[in-house]
Amino acid sequence: MKVTIVGSGCGIPNPRRGSPCIAVSAGKHLFGFDCGPGAVRAMASFGLDWTRLDALFITHFHTDHIGDIPALLFAYNIPDTNRTAPLTLFGPSGMKKLFQNLVVAYGEWLVPKRYELSIEELPAVPFTGDRTGEATWRLETVPAEHSQPAFAYRFEADGASIVYSGDTDYSDSIAGLASSCDLLILECSYPNEIEAPGHLNPRKASEMAREAGCKKLALTHIYPVSAGYDLVAQCRDIFDGDVVVAEDGMRFELGGFVS
Repeated sequence: MKVTIVGSGCGIPNPRRGSPCIAVSAGKHLFGFDCGPGAVRAMASFGLDWTRLDALFITHFHTDHIGDIPALLFAYNIPDTNRTAPLTLFGPSGMKKLFQNLVVAYGEWLVPKRYELSIEELPAVPFTGDRTGEATWRLETVPAEHSQPAFAYRFEADGASIVYSGDTDYSDSIAGLASSCDLLILECSYPNEIEAPGHLNPRKASEMAREAGCKKLALTHIYPVSAGYDLVAQCRDIFDGDVVVAEDGMRFELGGFVS
């Protein structure tokens, strides 16, 4: 499994950090987690074939996490793209209404013409599902401590596991979801000096990583105010495992950093 941080920023425009998006390659398949503004272009710039996404998993409906969904669906309908493979959008209750509203706003260009689009609304309680066949993977969800509905995801494929929190405050449920995972990707919006409801700082993130016993912790969803702080150092008193601050284009393989 290969993981690419497509966007490590938040809803505030930042020349260094794009809006939230994670890409996961498993076997011959490509999966996306969140799709903030500019995510499709960023995938292309990092050499990811966005035209062949098998599924897109949405954590919640804030604009910085969903803003490029219409751009993605529009591009898939342009004849030059020639997409014919099916696509599934996974997310909380409201995904179907979101798609319907996007069609109202942007028109029939978002409605698939040559491929099949499925929208799966996942329950607001912990969920576990397996996909078999050519694309074999396992998905678990728990609610996140943010706006509701909001999810965190555990994704397993190729003998590896990642957990992606999306936006959240401290959560025992997410720490449990991340138990012994290879890579825990947690939002870490602010330094320890700032407490913001619905978001993490290094102290909270490292407490969750320690409880989970994850192999590697990657901090993402970084607000511009955090630029002057050593977020990794602020984790060290609590979590003695491997910690990195995510950057756009950063890649991981089976839980290890790849330059």
